[in-house]
Amino acid sequence: MKKLVIEDGLLLTNMELTFKGQSLNLQRVLVDTGSGSTVVSTDLAESIGIVAEENDMIYRISGVGGSEFVYSKIVDSVKIGDMKTEDFALEIGAMNYGFDLDGIIGLDLLQKMKAVINIDKLTLETDF
Repeated sequence: MKKLVIEDGLLLTNMELTFKGQSLNLQRVLVDTGSGSTVVSTDLAESIGIVAEENDMIYRISGVGGSEFVYSKIVDSVKIGDMKTEDFALEIGAMNYGFDLDGIIGLDLLQKMKAVINIDKLTLETDF
């Protein structure tokens, strides 16, 4: 189980990424069921060696907040509280949305982790 907080009308938590043995703790991560994919800030991803390489495809994603160019990387693991998944593809982008976020947990990661959002208790957990 992972506690969630509501700040400025946003549902937030933290999560940990591991890439090639290096870990990154993301503190302000938006839980967004309306986002199809999980996105991490380019600046933070670069701090553990996640960088765009010559063969990476760069593409545009769009949402309510606008659109941006991203690239995809497979990380060793993503951990949210006691929930963990391995070999997960994240999108890496600038995330210039007008508010301070380290990342966005999208529907892809929520489904992979079989996550249940309990708004009353402000928790994110698995149902099994």
